[in-house]
Amino acid sequence: MKIINPFHTLQGKFTIYLSILIIGTMSALAYWNISREKKLLEEIIVREGKALVESLAISCTNTMLYEEIGLVEEGGLLDNYISDLMQRKDLNTIYAMILDPKGKIIAHHSMVEVGNSYQDEITQRVLASPETLIQYPSEKILDISTPLAISTKRWGTLRIGISLDNLKKEVSLMALKYILYTGGFILLATGFITILFGFITRPLKSLAQEMDERIPGSDSPPHHAVIGQDEIGILRGSYYRLLKRIKEDEREKERTQRNLLLTEKMVAIGKLTAGVAHEINNPLGGLLNCIYHFKKGGQSPEKQQEYLQLMEDGIQRIQKTVTNLLEYARSSKLERLPTDLNALIAKCLSLLDFSFRKNQIEIIQEISEDTPWVEVDQNQMSQVFINIFLNSIQAMEKGGTLTIATVTQNGRLHITITDTGKGIQENDLPNVFDPFFTTKGEGRGTGLGLWVVQGIIEQHGGMIQLSSQPGKGTKVELQLPIPEKEKSRTA
Repeated sequence: MKIINPFHTLQGKFTIYLSILIIGTMSALAYWNISREKKLLEEIIVREGKALVESLAISCTNTMLYEEIGLVEEGGLLDNYISDLMQRKDLNTIYAMILDPKGKIIAHHSMVEVGNSYQDEITQRVLASPETLIQYPSEKILDISTPLAISTKRWGTLRIGISLDNLKKEVSLMALKYILYTGGFILLATGFITILFGFITRPLKSLAQEMDERIPGSDSPPHHAVIGQDEIGILRGSYYRLLKRIKEDEREKERTQRNLLLTEKMVAIGKLTAGVAHEINNPLGGLLNCIYHFKKGGQSPEKQQEYLQLMEDGIQRIQKTVTNLLEYARSSKLERLPTDLNALIAKCLSLLDFSFRKNQIEIIQEISEDTPWVEVDQNQMSQVFINIFLNSIQAMEKGGTLTIATVTQNGRLHITITDTGKGIQENDLPNVFDPFFTTKGEGRGTGLGLWVVQGIIEQHGGMIQLSSQPGKGTKVELQLPIPEKEKSRTA
């Protein structure tokens, strides 16, 4: 069974594309939502921190006013305000301080800082701002400051620092949730796609199995196949209708080929007529001569025996000629039998013996006696050799040499037929196997001979090659497979 890469299947591709879509959608949604939530959380922290600072600033301003006019003692209340501020749990306060207008620490959550003077850039902006100021000294700290003033009178500035670590943790947790949600959606989508494509691809796989297990020549669905009304059912029906059309086309093609084969055979028989008539007339003339002498009488017993032998030889010659012609003309179905090609070639040569002698063509046979037998249809293979021999005869009207050779190579039998005729033009060679192509002129050929020869050879699992040089001749090479038992016999 063929192993299919899951990423090459429709289900695999659809899963990948849907996963990419889910990841892209969830990433965009996560970015937008996390950014929005981060901004909202940050606004809440800023709003709560600003409210805390501004509300505490009122108490600190009153205390500093009372200290200035002597209603309360200096120091204690401001430190208590800062201490209470640092103990609040709602905001993650990391520092709190009160600075005088010159940046000197009046009160601080860490007593060691009291009396120090801050002159950094952030502090300078704090001291210069007439209203509540929001700053970010770093990504992890929110700095909120507000002046301690009444009208134009300013006693100092209240400043606190809030850690944004909790905000970062919330954002990270939210991102992790979206990652888990995305993974969950992908798993759910994969499961859904698996189930969905199981319903979709099951009939497709069933159809593919029917195609693989289809009996050659069958054009109808198996009895267990159910042709549905959906698109796949329509596809299955179209497939079997296509098989029927292909089968009908093959039948029509076979009928056409048989008709063309028969037509070419009749043409060849017409060309054989003159030679066959000569092969029959000559023995008939001898028979008539012997009969004449018998009627005349007066022959010795020895002479009578000689005439009888001549008459028997003539009748056998006529019988052989007629038998060969009938076997060649017989139209039968393709029937492959173990065949001795040497004997088959000799029989075809005998049918054309008169034509060879008439055109003064010398036959050279370079055929090995241990040539392996091949499984062929003897009638069709006879037509192959007759057609090739007739082409050679027509190419050597003024005489020449026809060489027939056989050799075994790589488990195939090679039959080479070479003539010394006029050859074929180079620009005509690519077309010699095309139906109805001929170079013999009108009325001298149907153009089907080599096309029929090629069809027969290929039908027997072989191949044919033709090469030619104008003025030098033509070589036809046939290759036929040798049966395994013949390979072992001749090895």
